[in-house]
Amino acid sequence: MSNQKLRAIYKQLSDKIEEAKESALFEIKELKDDLNELQRHFSGRKKDTDIQPDDVLRSAYEIASQMREIRKRREILAELEEVAAETEALDYLESRGAKLLTRPAGWHFQTAKERFLLHEDDPVAAAAELRKLLAAGKRLKRPRKKPAVKNGK
Repeated sequence: MSNQKLRAIYKQLSDKIEEAKESALFEIKELKDDLNELQRHFSGRKKDTDIQPDDVLRSAYEIASQMREIRKRREILAELEEVAAETEALDYLESRGAKLLTRPAGWHFQTAKERFLLHEDDPVAAAAELRKLLAAGKRLKRPRKKPAVKNGK
């Protein structure tokens, strides 16, 4: 799946989460107002009330429903981010020449002089280690020729 499609899915899920949050906040406000009115009615400060018992139940149910929806979409977003990070890490590892070998098991990166075992299972952690190595100067470099020493005084 292309990055553009992933971004569109991510944005749509994020927008749906925000809509559910706004809806839940509205229901919480309505429920709070209804409960305050019921409190005034039962304490004797207000004689008549037009609140139906089902209004309170409906508001509580809507809040619970929105909470479930938000939680479910956040889990989907977390899985999507995990898959995207893993895909990006695999692309990075392969573009830098790292290979997944079986003995010793894990991601390997080889320079002209050394061979590094990056990580056994996790390509994201392996990519992070490879980034550290490359930042530290473990790049594939041509060996320098030693300058000729002049013999003379």
